[in-house]
Amino acid sequence: MTSVSEATEPTLGTEWASEDGASAPFGDAGAESATATACRCGAGPHPEHSDRCAAGHALPGNGLAVVAGHRSVAFWTAHEEARQEQQRVIVEDAGHTLDDAPHALLVAADGLAQSVLVRDSAFARIVEAGGPLTSSGRTRRAFTVWTAALDRVERHLRLLGLKRVPRPVPSLVDYMEQRQADTGEVKR
Repeated sequence: MTSVSEATEPTLGTEWASEDGASAPFGDAGAESATATACRCGAGPHPEHSDRCAAGHALPGNGLAVVAGHRSVAFWTAHEEARQEQQRVIVEDAGHTLDDAPHALLVAADGLAQSVLVRDSAFARIVEAGGPLTSSGRTRRAFTVWTAALDRVERHLRLLGLKRVPRPVPSLVDYMEQRQADTGEVKR
């Protein structure tokens, strides 16, 4: 009776070879040794593509999935950095730093930063798609997202204290006097 250690399967560091000298169980794509494996399938590294194994499978940490980017770590990291930068600028505009700002201000600034990023992303999607309407005249979803995000931006700005303040308009007499001074006309 054989023990587990005497089993016919190779252990780490030993090569795949049968008693009759046959090659690895996966052919040329299979691993020649356990130390040379690059993939779960047991294949070694691809001779030309460093992000694939010899059998053609994508390896962990490859850059192949970043083509679309919407679920990639790089995409979310970049947006996280942009959101934090927006939040910092908004808090500084309110006269605080991130360390001394009230919690309510930080929450409102974060909501505004998120809304701005969603608004800008939706607008970029509208531009990529060729406008807010489809060729059949229907409204694109990106346009709906953009309008909702625009509403949220305005709401957060009001929450943070952005108010529409009318610019002081000079009286008619002041305007006429300024105009005369600018043009050099003599009053008759």
